[in-house]
Formats: sequence, structure tokens, C-alpha cells
Amino acid sequence: MNRRLPGMVTIITGASDGIGAALAEHLAAQGGRLILNARGRERLEALASRLPGKHQVVPGDVADPATSAALVSAALTHFGRLDTVVANAGYGLVRTVVETSPEDWQAILATNLLGTTHLIRAAVPVLQRQDALHGWRGQVMVVSSALARRGRPEAGAYSATKAAQLSIAEALRVELLGARIAVTSVHPIATATGFVAATEAHGGRWARTGAEPVQPASLVAHRMVAAMVRPRAEVWPHPLSRLALGLGTLWPTLFDGYLHRRMRANAACPEDRPGP
Repeated sequence: MNRRLPGMVTIITGASDGIGAALAEHLAAQGGRLILNARGRERLEALASRLPGKHQVVPGDVADPATSAALVSAALTHFGRLDTVVANAGYGLVRTVVETSPEDWQAILATNLLGTTHLIRAAVPVLQRQDALHGWRGQVMVVSSALARRGRPEAGAYSATKAAQLSIAEALRVELLGARIAVTSVHPIATATGFVAATEAHGGRWARTGAEPVQPASLVAHRMVAAMVRPRAEVWPHPLSRLALGLGTLWPTLFDGYLHRRMRANAACPEDRPGP
């Protein structure tokens, strides 16, 4: 049974830019009711002010469990229900595995991984208690990455957090199957967002070759909205990436060679392009 977007109550973390902002625009245009989260209030309020409808702004760091609790509370207080939670907040880190310090690991895990699990723990009990609507009690959507299927050289920590998100989504999907709560993981490739600037704020330079494809955030958001209406296990906005990475699991040594050649090309002729 298809879910209906008008009136759908959705929490979006990392909503101030990129995929999160594009998703908010798509949902608001369809009559959705949103709870928007990011660390900065000013950008969130600017986004909410240009969206049709009335939406709630809840700034805060997803690494703090209290932020997720506040998001769920805002949904119930202002809208009386929670239909979808989108764990989208995260950042990249350009480091080799050896160069990644314990502090680097703790920080990126706190945001990308624990930020996701905090939201799941806060939201799922609420979804389990409420009545089904259009055949579903709710949905958990986790914005992972194509790198969840294959770690990227010089981004091992970031790739690891994305792989962990996928593993969590896969386990949770089965755990909640009987409760009629959908769980969907999303796997973008390079996306035209503020990802590069956010990554470089944490050090390093995310370089890409000009031949690599880049998707607009609006396309990723469009595919996510389609998976909210008709829930599915995974969303791959760039289908060929799913095929290529699937083949990479069958022939890992060949894929290693390809990635090594690409890494050397990036080092020789770096070009700023959006990251995955």
C-alpha cells in the first residue's frame, strides 16, 4: 500500500544543506510536515521560512542523544504523530587509515554512526506504539553512501561509518518487519552538496577526477521521496554504481587495482568535486 505525502510527519537531520535541504523542499511541496535539524539555527530557520507550510526547527548536534529525544518530542507535541525519520546528518574525513587518530575516529563515529543510532532508539518505540497509517506504522530512512559497499582509499573512517549504517539498517529492517515499520538505506554517489567544504573543515582535501559522475541533490531527494511513498529496502540513485560495486565484491583484487590507479590519478591531477 502506498503511503501519502500530504500530512506526513518527517524528521530530517542534517537538513540545512545538500540532500537534507533538497528532501525538505520536496516533502514540503507535497504537503509534508517537517521537523528540521542541523547544528546551526540560522540556516534552518532560513530554510523553514522559504518552505510552504508550517514546520518545526530543532537545532542540535546529533552526536548528543538529547537532540534525538528533542526531535521526537517536537514531532509529537506539534503534530501528534511521527511517520518517517531520516538520519541524514554526517561529514567526511580525508585520512589514510594509519593517519586517522583516535580523536578522528571518536568524532566521526559520534556523528555519522551514533547520531543514527540515537535517532533510531528515540523514534522506533514511538513508531511501534502508534496505529498504522496507509499500511505502515512508520519508516526509518538512513542516508548511507555507495561507499557502504566498498571502502574508499584515504577515506577509510568515513567509509566504515557508512558500512556500519548499512549493517544497522539491514538488521533493523528484519527486526521491525512484523511491526510494519519500513527501514530503508540510501546510497548516493558523489552529490552536488556542501560535502567538500564540510570535509575540508575537518582537514584533508577531497580530490576527484573529472570523469567521475556527480548527481544533483534534488535527484537523490526525489528517489528518497519515491521510497517513502512506496517503501523499499535500499535506494541507489545511480543504479550503475550498485552494479559496479556488486561486481567489485566478486573480484576484489581487480577492484583494488582500479582504485589504486584512480588514487594515483587524483594525486597527480587533483580536482575539487563533490564527495559521496
